[in-house]
Amino acid sequence: MKEQLAKMWERFVMEGVLHEDMDPMIKRSWLRSKQFNVNPFQTIGIEKLSGRKLQTLLAEKKELIQISLPLMNTLYSLVKGSGFLVTLCNENGYLLTVIGDPEPLKNAERIQFVTGANWSEEAMGTNAIGTAILEMEPIQIFSYQHYTRATQSWTCSASPIFDSNNNIIGVLNISGPFDKVHPHTLGMIVSTVKAIEFELQLIEKTNRNELMMSYLEETTNTLSDGIIIINETGTVIKTNKILRQILNLSEKEIEGKRISTVIENKEMASFLQTNQEVMDREVKLQICKNQNQISVLFNAKPIQRQGMNIGSLITVKEIKKVRQLVNHFSGNQAIVTFEDIIGKNERFLQCLLEAKLAAKNESTVLLMGESGTGKDLMAQGIHNESSRRKSPFIAINCGGIPRDLLGSELFGYAEGAFTGARKGGHAGKFELADGGTLFLDEIGEMSLEMQVLLLRVLQTREVVRIGGSRVVPVNVRIIAATNKDLWKEVQKGSFRDDLFFRLNVMPIQMPSLRNRKDDIPLLVQHFSSQLAFRMQKKSPVIDDQVLHLLKAYNWPGNVRELHNIIERAMVKVYDDKLTIELFPEEIAAYGILKDENPSQLPKKDERKRQALLESIEKYNRNFSKAAADLGISRSTLYRQMKKYKIE
Repeated sequence: MKEQLAKMWERFVMEGVLHEDMDPMIKRSWLRSKQFNVNPFQTIGIEKLSGRKLQTLLAEKKELIQISLPLMNTLYSLVKGSGFLVTLCNENGYLLTVIGDPEPLKNAERIQFVTGANWSEEAMGTNAIGTAILEMEPIQIFSYQHYTRATQSWTCSASPIFDSNNNIIGVLNISGPFDKVHPHTLGMIVSTVKAIEFELQLIEKTNRNELMMSYLEETTNTLSDGIIIINETGTVIKTNKILRQILNLSEKEIEGKRISTVIENKEMASFLQTNQEVMDREVKLQICKNQNQISVLFNAKPIQRQGMNIGSLITVKEIKKVRQLVNHFSGNQAIVTFEDIIGKNERFLQCLLEAKLAAKNESTVLLMGESGTGKDLMAQGIHNESSRRKSPFIAINCGGIPRDLLGSELFGYAEGAFTGARKGGHAGKFELADGGTLFLDEIGEMSLEMQVLLLRVLQTREVVRIGGSRVVPVNVRIIAATNKDLWKEVQKGSFRDDLFFRLNVMPIQMPSLRNRKDDIPLLVQHFSSQLAFRMQKKSPVIDDQVLHLLKAYNWPGNVRELHNIIERAMVKVYDDKLTIELFPEEIAAYGILKDENPSQLPKKDERKRQALLESIEKYNRNFSKAAADLGISRSTLYRQMKKYKIE
């Protein structure tokens, strides 16, 4: 057979003729070798990596080498002493490692069949390593089937090594004397390659599982909920970082322990017995190690596999965090800062300075002033300037809630406290504002009974829900506001003196608009520009007569009334100019200047003037009714008021 192959090889390299009985795979390889311009008479390898290039190659294939070496040694032990070499190559035909008997290793070195050498088809023509790479299947090359003289005294069997994506990542080869050729040799190589591929897949799967575990670990650690996974016996098998922070326990103090020895709670105990899902239950967990109690929102769900319970997933969220989230989405936040509060009046600036000083401490603030002076805005400014700015700001109007409901709004209620009470109870404003600010508007309208309850909370910093017995500590800063003279209310007996003194720590008197009329042009400009932006209109020009009228008006509704009147005018404006016609009649009439010397009018005119005044006063400045009473039109009334300079 060797002689026949030798003749086939010689005829092909000399004449380019392929014998019809040749193996098709060998035919294809010889043709490729000729196209690659490989010298069939070369007796040594022509390319070899060394130094840094070789070290880089070996580093890139470190894992493949480490996995393959034990199996290569096992394969070598079966052929040891028979002149065979076992080699591992990369996907490009470069030898990564060679093991074998000393004498064959010397022979291999003579033809440069050593680590770093290139034995691809492009370099060495048909050989088991290079041909297996291009044909992508196991192959055995015998004697003169090799394209170059360098290996025609060898028999080589090689199989490509594939990764999980079916890409060639290497080649395992066994080479020996041609006279020891045996078909079982290729079978041994294929079996060893299968073992290498299995090990690679196992490591890849393990790495993938470890990576997934790392992803899951990091994912659970970024959640805002604490997580406990327990097995079917109630033993904790996994927790996340948030859970350990909530309980203030280490991983060793929780994992591997029975859950009942870590935390105690009747809801949890009931779940473990019944495996009934628990959703959003507000409970107190008692930590067994130190007997501390923590209020949490508790969820529990069985974990099933093939219909069998194999454990449970428990999640807990601190009630404080839940309330912060609720406050965020329910708008329980202060949006106004001191920069948003407009004014340059001296009295107003003094008031603003006092508010900024109040923001720097935790003292209770009492804001006093008429309705519409901006007490609610000042309260928000104080909160946003304080250290509590990132915590809730909750406002409640003590005069806008019926007396029998105000208690449950402020202090909350327990389950079953009254007919229609929500299951699980309801947290009051004090609990929702924990860590932040509670703004008690119209505090002067609070009933004496409710004042007693409020005073107790302010003294103890603890809340007991209506109908309940559990004491809930609260850390709340109080800002109260009133349009009444609270000290007079104390003297009348409608407001408790002890509560007054508790609230009156930092009193701030808000000036009325009529006492800061020099701010009116600034406020008008601010409100009109703000409203123009909201209404997608151009900022209007403000007529001087308008400012004159607005400054003359008495403003019983203060800044709130001014804002509403400017908004009404902005809705009606059509030529980008605020003029007197856009304002209500009481403003227009009020701005007409008084006659400085009415006594100098003729008697006839004086009687007309007096009639106008009496009619206007009779109908409480309702000019439409006054005009009807006098039998004149409203426009005539205005003209006569202007004529007689009636304010």
